[in-house]
Amino acid sequence: MNHDELDQVYTHMAQALTRVGESQAPLFLSILGLSLLSRQPDADTALALLEQAERACRGDGAADRNTTGAISGTGMDAGTDTITGSAT
Repeated sequence: MNHDELDQVYTHMAQALTRVGESQAPLFLSILGLSLLSRQPDADTALALLEQAERACRGDGAADRNTTGAISGTGMDAGTDTITGSAT
């Protein structure tokens, strides 16, 4: 997904969150998260994404990177943040 596509998806997600309302936002995000996690190739990849999101929420530091510069377990290159999709 390129930057413009990611921006479009982010905008639609923000609009959907507005439509469901603040009280239903956690449920919406849980449903979305489980749906996306189920599309990962294996449990290790999904668990790595969960750990990365938790660290980002807690402010525990940057994503783990392997020796090639890719973000571990995501298939994404080092120039893209897996949580926000923005350039790093």
